Amino acid sequence: MIEEQAVVIFKEDDQVSVEIMRTKPCGLCGKTQGCGNSIWGKIFSHKRNKLSIKNNIGVKVGDRVMLTIEENYLLRSSLLLYGLPLLFLFIGMVFMDTITQKNSDLWVLVGAIFGMLSGLILVKFLARKNHDRLFKEAMITKI
Repeated sequence: MIEEQAVVIFKEDDQVSVEIMRTKPCGLCGKTQGCGNSIWGKIFSHKRNKLSIKNNIGVKVGDRVMLTIEENYLLRSSLLLYGLPLLFLFIGMVFMDTITQKNSDLWVLVGAIFGMLSGLILVKFLARKNHDRLFKEAMITKI
């Protein structure tokens, strides 16, 4: 089980909105909320993560809770996120290599790029379609 601390910021019926508190530093300077000095920090903002989760243990606004998620779910998600574009990259390479008569490396490169972009678009579509599944997988376990 992977665990992360959060604070309940909003409650409505059987759903609560929680804000995840990063407790592990990033390794650059030891700050836990992100300073934006890294390349990823400049590309992506370090906003606090908010989730809407089913209130299965009766928490109130302001309570500190522990969120848990199964490691298998994280492993499957990582495999989908990294494996699918890589698989499509190789499929695009092989496809372009078989249909081109001249055996040109440029066309194989074009096929690889097209295949990887197709895989990334598919991952984006699948992530958007299954976005709510994350909220069903994550559970509040302790106050």
